Amino acid sequence: MSLETLLTQLGLQRHDPNRLESQLQAMRRDVQRLSHLIDSQTGHWSDQAQNLGQMAAYHSSEIAHAAGRQALRGAEMVRRDPLPAIALFGTALLLARLLKKG
Repeated sequence: MSLETLLTQLGLQRHDPNRLESQLQAMRRDVQRLSHLIDSQTGHWSDQAQNLGQMAAYHSSEIAHAAGRQALRGAEMVRRDPLPAIALFGTALLLARLLKKG
């Protein structure tokens, strides 16, 4: 009986880095470490993407609210005095026709 056989029977195998089993175990450990690293980075990226999405939604809401206020203010101005709006519209039509013919 060899020393390696005796150690194997006792559950105390020697670590021989040249054995295929040792190399496979080392590769498994490396793959597990990489997997954990990738999982942690993916979680970090997911959190960052979620934060960016929330910020974009918040700012989009603010911009939409401001645009709505401006539209209401413009509609109120046209309701009070429609002449400037009619003049602006007429000027835009005239300019469009002149540019179309040229």
